[in-house]
Amino acid sequence: YMGGIFWRARMQKPQLFFRTTPFHGYSVKFSPHVGGALAVASAQNFGVQGQGRVHILAIVENQFRPLASYTTEDGVFDVAWSEVFPNHVFIATGDKVLLWNAGDRNAQLGVFAEHTQEVYGVDWNIKTKDTFITASWDGSIKWWSPNQQTSLRTFSEHAGSVYQAKWAPHDAHTFASVSGDRTLKVWDVRTERAVLTFAAHPLDILSCDWNKYRPGTIVSASVDKTVKVWDIRGAPVRPLKEFTGHSLAVRRVVCSPHNADIVASTSYDRAVIVWNMATPNPVLQHTAHHADFATGLDFNLFVEGQIASCAFDAGVYAWKLGEPVTSFGADPTNQVSLQTMVVK
Repeated sequence: YMGGIFWRARMQKPQLFFRTTPFHGYSVKFSPHVGGALAVASAQNFGVQGQGRVHILAIVENQFRPLASYTTEDGVFDVAWSEVFPNHVFIATGDKVLLWNAGDRNAQLGVFAEHTQEVYGVDWNIKTKDTFITASWDGSIKWWSPNQQTSLRTFSEHAGSVYQAKWAPHDAHTFASVSGDRTLKVWDVRTERAVLTFAAHPLDILSCDWNKYRPGTIVSASVDKTVKVWDIRGAPVRPLKEFTGHSLAVRRVVCSPHNADIVASTSYDRAVIVWNMATPNPVLQHTAHHADFATGLDFNLFVEGQIASCAFDAGVYAWKLGEPVTSFGADPTNQVSLQTMVVK
């Protein structure tokens, strides 16, 4: 398995750091196979133009060690590990998805190219372990098998860009999607029509995730600066919780794989906030270690409380929940941050 190095990977200190220069981070995903492996999606020029790169990092001897990388013609906006083959990574780049064997640096195994605009999200089905979905700015979600290069079905009800689609961890046929049309939709892949649609936020919804311990519970994150928790089993659907603490758009939200009450979010305000739904003061940790828009976030399935984040500052961090996170500052090769250009 990548020369056996992942088997020696282990977390030994509170914080790790890696710079993806000259690529700016978009997404991070811990491996579902080995706790010390991390895939990072990144793009040149903040994803506006230029190439992309996937970085495979291992946590070895108190540091991130780069194991492999794969450079693409277009920016890479998201990644997903295969649940079957430990080395296989799905890469959302430009308007297509590539399947790459990270154990062979140049082994491209497949191209999935039906979207007409950028693919912003890719997610592997953790129940059946044989299909994946893609979310695109063209307003559609597509359902794929890695064994064929034509999609199994297309879902096209959203009236705006689809920023993320996530499989339900409790049902092999169900996924949720969020969009610039300000709705959250729940789908069953056996039909082309959404089984549930509701207006979850007053502005674009950028991210969603399912609670692994509470079937029917979804969290959403929006440009409106909030994170909301929903129980979709009732009618009408109402938020169970609403978290306010970010000062700019919330880019990503992730539920803990170990604790039903823990949710983490990252924002264009550079902060990562870990929330505890069960306490009167829900902010469990607030850290602003990034120097530009914070974009990617994930929990380590194998190390409880370990979190990784990435941002447009080209920094990748990993730390243990509750431990202080020291900032390594802005990418020294960048003349200006995107946050400085956009946020007045």
